[in-house]
Amino acid sequence: MIESVKRNRPEPETGRQDISSEVLKRRCLLKDREGHVIETPEQMYMRVAKTIAEVESRYGVAQQMIKLLCEIFYKLMVNGKFLPNSPTLMNAGQKEGLLSACFVLPVNDSIIEIFEAVRNTALIQKAGGGTGFAFDKLRPTGDIVASSGGTTSGPISFWRVIAETTNAIQQGAHRRGANMGMMDVRHPDILKFVHAKQDQTSFNNFNISVKIPGSFMDALRETPDAPHVVTNPRTQQRYVIPKTVDLHTYRIQDLEPFDEGRVDCYTTLDIWNMVVTNAHATGEPGVCYIDRVNEVNPTPALGSINATNPCGEQPLLDFEACNLGSLNVSKFVLPDNSDLDWEDLGQAIDFAVRFLDDVIDANHWPTPEIRDISLGNRKVGLGVMGFADTLILLGIRYDSDEAVDFAKRLSRFIQDKAHQASRKLAQQRGCFPNWQGSVWDAEHHAPMRNAACTTIAPTGSISTIAKCSSGIEPIFKQAYKRRALDGAEFIQLHPLLERLGTKQGWLNERTRAELMSGVELRKIQGVPQDIAEVFMTAHEVTPEWHIRIQAAFQTNIDNAVSKTVNLPAGATVGDVDRILKLAYESACKGVTVYRDNSRDNQVLSSVQASKKSVGGKLGPRPRSKTTIGQTSKFRMGCGTLFVTVNRDDEGICEVFANLGKAGGCPSQTEATCRAVSAALRSGVDPRVMIDQLQGIRCMSTAVARKSNKGVDVMSCPDAIARALEETVGSGEAAHRTPLRRTCEECGHPVRWEANCEVCDFCGHSNCL
Repeated sequence: MIESVKRNRPEPETGRQDISSEVLKRRCLLKDREGHVIETPEQMYMRVAKTIAEVESRYGVAQQMIKLLCEIFYKLMVNGKFLPNSPTLMNAGQKEGLLSACFVLPVNDSIIEIFEAVRNTALIQKAGGGTGFAFDKLRPTGDIVASSGGTTSGPISFWRVIAETTNAIQQGAHRRGANMGMMDVRHPDILKFVHAKQDQTSFNNFNISVKIPGSFMDALRETPDAPHVVTNPRTQQRYVIPKTVDLHTYRIQDLEPFDEGRVDCYTTLDIWNMVVTNAHATGEPGVCYIDRVNEVNPTPALGSINATNPCGEQPLLDFEACNLGSLNVSKFVLPDNSDLDWEDLGQAIDFAVRFLDDVIDANHWPTPEIRDISLGNRKVGLGVMGFADTLILLGIRYDSDEAVDFAKRLSRFIQDKAHQASRKLAQQRGCFPNWQGSVWDAEHHAPMRNAACTTIAPTGSISTIAKCSSGIEPIFKQAYKRRALDGAEFIQLHPLLERLGTKQGWLNERTRAELMSGVELRKIQGVPQDIAEVFMTAHEVTPEWHIRIQAAFQTNIDNAVSKTVNLPAGATVGDVDRILKLAYESACKGVTVYRDNSRDNQVLSSVQASKKSVGGKLGPRPRSKTTIGQTSKFRMGCGTLFVTVNRDDEGICEVFANLGKAGGCPSQTEATCRAVSAALRSGVDPRVMIDQLQGIRCMSTAVARKSNKGVDVMSCPDAIARALEETVGSGEAAHRTPLRRTCEECGHPVRWEANCEVCDFCGHSNCL
């Protein structure tokens, strides 16, 4: 055990940004009409606790008990032991406040139902929720539409409509909408789906996963070279896919009926290899082993589960919602770091389940269908965060049998206690309305208040608020670059590492500098070996151990587990193949891999190509006499900025900006435009320029953003980047080279963790 690590976390240093507070201000604390924060974190927690506790009056609970529950809920949150998903923090006590994080919407095979899904998406995402979709009920591209006499444009086109709807919606001041898109591997358009995000410029507000049944995995093992059979969901006719089809444009008419002989067609192994290759290249698609999901569907009489929430941990029926909450397990470590305080944890579980059940009644549902099935099943998802911190405090390596055993013990304890709490609530309030015919009725013969109780979520935002590690992930880094309140950047170590190194005397400026430059802790002179071993980062943990930890939790979880298997940049396609198969063999319900730098490799390749093409001397091509352009208008802190982006026959060639004022800012903007124009005419890819300009901040615009919702850029360079990006998006102006993903709040690079984008610089996450 590491005796010198203390249970309490160190306070942020004076003058340096408390990332937790910044995330609360941006996403959760109430604001007035001018955008000014009007409550403290403590007031927010009391607002939430009071709103949720007041639900108890519906069940005849006395006011004195309601006050006590309010205090208990408040202390759980303010002490960082438990937090609900961020929509509950944002919206509790608000008029028509949506409190659930996760929804699945059906996309059925009629134009009316498709656009009903679009409408429902807008309602949910406007209120801060995330949505999941399965597109395999839609007839394939080119199939007959009897009502019009024409043919359908296929699932991908309607998927694009939903994606554009999400792009058009800014979820208040909270975040952009998150989505999950899924398709069964047996759908005729599966090749289009698998390759849909290959260029890294399309569907960037969607995670995607391929639903793979057990029969496919059996065929992969037993008859991998047999033709892969797809089925038209409208007619149930079966086909094989000839290898001569264009992967992006083929139609159902291009496929061969299964019973009309054999052409040179794609096999089971071919399809699997496409999934693996794309996952290696971009991190997507993920894989959902859909039969595993439905094997434990608690209400099979209501239908099959077809999709999950955006991060993949919450399988849901059509229209179903689930509210999530997570326990910060590191808060339950005993002062001597010998074990958890299991009694204290058990009590917290009891009240956390009660809290989440009350959230269901306090919720304002966006549609009647969502309300009815959510109240009918009353699913909740209690999980954990701070798992890696807990292992550090207990002196356990993440990649060890001891960690796997601890994960099993912890998840079993939470599962058992959560089920006990749900049974107790059922005795007091009644079973969930759809209990009869559920597995709790037919198999377990147990009264339950909630059809499902436990989920391991990524906790992207709430773990930042709680100042702990995310979900069950290992720590990502030991040192981070942060921003101080005065704008200066500084190096911040993991809080436990900071405290331990300071106390033991081996932490100094040299150590900090080496950590920030990427040197592994175990290779730094003076760092004790036992310290280096427990502070393992995600990239030091081998893929097999990532899967073993995920599988250990999945064994004792009602729903699913959100987990990313991190791979080094040099990992091979074969490595990804092995990990996806290992996840299936380990009884995981799904798996996502992310190879380091795989989402911005092509940008670097583009730069290299540009260097080669100019033959050693770089200079701009002559300006054409005639150009075609578009002008964008932006509100800034110092006025209105008009940005014009022009293109000639060879692509984007120049940028002009007019601020309408004299002085330093206009002259700097003109200088920026001249430099950008010269670079563009010299063959530099526009997306490289976007990457350099995007996210630059200026003080006057930052101040204006707080009081004026019309200001949606961060500076004049950021506005120029936005105008360039809009022109690139028109499809005529640039190579299809992916934009390196950056934080929408601060412009710094983001990383990928448990299907979430996470910014280590400012703490922003697109997950709840």
